Order: sequence, then structure tokens, then C-alpha cells
Amino acid sequence: MRFSLFYNFDILPGKPLPELYHEVEEQALAAEAVGFDAIWFAEHHFELYGRMPSPLLFLSRISALTHTLGLGTAIVEAPHYQPLRLAEDAALLDVLSGGRVRLGLGSGAVNKPAEFSRFGIPIEQKTARTLEIAEILRQAFTTGRVDFAGAYYQYHDVEIQPAPLQPAHQLIWLAAGSATPELAGQCGYGLLIPRVGPLARHYDMVTRYRSTLAGKPGFVSILRFVYVAETEQEAREQTRQTITRYAKYDCNIDWDGRTDTAEYGELLGRLNAVIGTPEQVIAQLRGWQREFDYEEIMCQVYAAGMRHEDSLRSLQLLGKEVIPHLISSPLSVGSGEAL
Repeated sequence: MRFSLFYNFDILPGKPLPELYHEVEEQALAAEAVGFDAIWFAEHHFELYGRMPSPLLFLSRISALTHTLGLGTAIVEAPHYQPLRLAEDAALLDVLSGGRVRLGLGSGAVNKPAEFSRFGIPIEQKTARTLEIAEILRQAFTTGRVDFAGAYYQYHDVEIQPAPLQPAHQLIWLAAGSATPELAGQCGYGLLIPRVGPLARHYDMVTRYRSTLAGKPGFVSILRFVYVAETEQEAREQTRQTITRYAKYDCNIDWDGRTDTAEYGELLGRLNAVIGTPEQVIAQLRGWQREFDYEEIMCQVYAAGMRHEDSLRSLQLLGKEVIPHLISSPLSVGSGEAL
């Protein structure tokens, strides 16, 4: 199993953005020091739910501060990009970072129509545009040239420079959705499973993906809210405000903040969150790994309502007390090569 970190960049009103970005930088350096494999950034525009308009730009700074940490987007919202420029930017960062980029693509959230209207993209086109961009990127990273005629993008024999260090099947990742598990499997891309949603739906996505790999090495990265502290009480208290916000945003539940009730356990289940001591977290992650057969867990340890110093201690505890008990190999399953 491989362990990485995920940042959504959601904040509370009044939080200075430069402070948030500095804290994420500090956590990225700590993560590399204690054995995390990668760091993944989400893309958001205009809203407090996430303040990261350009994950590739921020990852370029992280690449200069680190040496081995993978640099992932989970995800770039593909419909908002000019695909040739996206191909150039991702390839350039892959070269500058020594082949550490993981370009996760998604179509953007259906519950954020303001993003699409402000960028002038009809929201009903988001999936079709993303699928076309995925093919354009595949051509760009495989042959160095794009020759494509689609409903939204048309290019004839366009050369893309520089060439990335990694092949397309390692560089491109797809967010799991209604239209993507089969495409990811057919092309051999990694698949990104979201944090929110019923476990049965996540299991179905992974099953569909595995069934279409046809012998190709596959790789599933699953996002979960994972938080560890020295005691269960500390872990629950340090995440109380964030869980309250996510309960409302993700589940439309007005949680009363009590952690000693059955409702709290049910809420963590709906949020796909594991919060507790190292021993409790190890047990939960082992259970998920057996159920879903994933190769990487993307841990969200920092979000709005949490203190930077608490999250820093949590990721250090994960690195020292949890990862050594669960990690098996940095190699992709069945491939004999690092992704």
C-alpha cells in the first residue's frame, strides 16, 4: 500500500490565504521526511470550499522544495483548460521535477455551476469535453503530436514540446465517475476514487476498472479523511469543527458535535472518515484495503476548522506509527515498475 496526502484548500472566513499556502508547504516537506509517497491538490475557483485556482502552479513550487514527493492533481477541472496549454504545462513540470507529476483529470463538480458559467462553459458539456481532452493529452504525451477532430476541439498535426519524462499511462490519471472507469482501464491510467459517496458505488467503480485492464498494470488511489492522534479523544476534538462542516456540505446533516453517540459513528461512515489512535486507524485502513484492493490511500489530514500544528502532528504520526505497519511496496501491482 502507498500513502499520500490530499489538500482541498477549504478555509474558514478570515483565514489569510498566504498563511494557508505556507502551512501546506510545511506539511509537504514534513510528509516527504516521514515517508509519504505523494501530495495531491484539488482545483477550486471563487468559493470558500477551496482556494486553489492553479494546482500545477503550486505544485511547481513544491517540486523545487522536495526531491522524491510525487506531485498530483486530484483533480484539474479539465473543461476550464485549453488542452494544448494543459499538455505543455504538465509536460514541463514533469521534466522540471524529474518525472514526478500525476495529472489527475476530472470534469468538475455538478454542484458548482458558478465555475462553469464564469468560465463560459455550459455545465452540460463538462463530461464530453473532459473525454476529448483526455484523448488529446494521450496523443500529446505518447507521440508528441496532436491530430484530433472532436465536437469541441480540433487540431491538425500540432507538435507538443517538451516531451514529458513519463509515458502517458503513468502521467494521466482519471477521476472515477460514470464514464471513466472503463476508459482508465482500457488506457492503463490510474483511477482516483473520491472521498464522498457510498462504498458500494466506489466498489463498483473499482470493479469496472479492474475488469477492463486486460492484463495492464492498474493502480487505484482512494481518497479518505484520515486523522490520527495520541488518543481517540484528541483525534475527535481536533477534527470536530471540520466534521461539522463536512456533515452539512456533503450529507446535509446538522450534526450536534457530540462524539459519544451512534450518530457520530454513522456520520463518519457516510463521510468515509477514519479518526482515532494509530491502532484504530491501522485496523480501519486494513479493512478498506481488503475490501477495495487499492494500491494507494490519499489521506486528507488538513481542512477548514483544523489547526495547522495539529495536522502536522497527525501526518507525522501517520508516517511513524501507521505507514510502517501497512506499506508493502512502492511498486505498482503486477507491473514491476514504479508509477
